[in-house]
Amino acid sequence: MPRSPEPAREALIAVAERLFAERGVDAVTVRDVVKAAGQRNSSAVQYHFGNKAGLLQAIMDPHQARLDARRAEMFDELGEQPGLDELVEILVRPLASLLDNESGRHYIRIRAQLVSTARLPSDSDLMRDVLAGAGGGEAAYEPRPGIRRVAQALVDLVDDTVMPDLGHRLELTAVLLLHGLADFAQRHPDATAAEREAFTSVLTRCVAAINLADRRAVDVALAPNSTPALS
Repeated sequence: MPRSPEPAREALIAVAERLFAERGVDAVTVRDVVKAAGQRNSSAVQYHFGNKAGLLQAIMDPHQARLDARRAEMFDELGEQPGLDELVEILVRPLASLLDNESGRHYIRIRAQLVSTARLPSDSDLMRDVLAGAGGGEAAYEPRPGIRRVAQALVDLVDDTVMPDLGHRLELTAVLLLHGLADFAQRHPDATAAEREAFTSVLTRCVAAINLADRRAVDVALAPNSTPALS
């Protein structure tokens, strides 16, 4: 019986994920991955994934599918009219939970790189398509269903004074989320559960503040030792 290609494929994914996170996607070559994975066949990446882009997609897809499924699950648990605080939790918590394991931390660091170089749409890009649809425009691509539902709920929640700059707020949200989490993952790989939760709580309040229209509420949300007014 021929040997299954799955162990070699999974080894390439695991090694590439670590190297891309630690050294940068552009700094790592296919040859680097093959060598670090202990593969004798120099064409192993091409055989399993087609090219470097295919390998990168194989790393990202499982994480993104789980994230979107969790967001959809959280959304289903809400009432008919979720508040801003609940929607922010859906944006932040599933992504922040990836800090709990090494593979998740690698994914966050890779994704932050790709969004910075505009090679992967961020959640804010996906949500901007919903804004385009709300204004009668046509979406450029079909967002993942979980994040689309959150985006639509945000659009339904805000008033007319916020709508003109909601796209900018979402962009800032993506920057804060991805780069904040990536920096934490790099600086604190051995953080305790309590430390991760403390950081997640701060991040949640900051994201809520970005998306609040009322200046007084923003000040309250960012005040030390305060209970933020989120809705």
